[in-house]
Amino acid sequence: MAFFTVSTSRHGTVCVVQASGELDYGNASVLRDEMTKVWEPEAPSTIVIDVAALTFCDSTGVAELIVSLRRSRAAGTRLVLAGVHGTLERILTITGLRSAFELSPSAEEALRGM
Repeated sequence: MAFFTVSTSRHGTVCVVQASGELDYGNASVLRDEMTKVWEPEAPSTIVIDVAALTFCDSTGVAELIVSLRRSRAAGTRLVLAGVHGTLERILTITGLRSAFELSPSAEEALRGM
């Protein structure tokens, strides 16, 4: 199994989820479980998913990000992807999904913009 970790921190009504390592088929459930915790007991006003430390992301990982995007829209929560680069950036660009997500160069910059 590839290396993948995820952790969450709260900054007032903003929740920052930091993902690092390989977000792939074998690890997507780890992100899904963490995001489920983020939504309960009540959704934060904004969720920043920091992907700057991702070394790889496959279609299953992208699907998990789309699930989070859909859930945030349904809940009226702002979702920001921070630090998008490499494979994930290429996938989002090729599939046309880049414009679906609000992007920020870094989690710090996303928090400054709140």
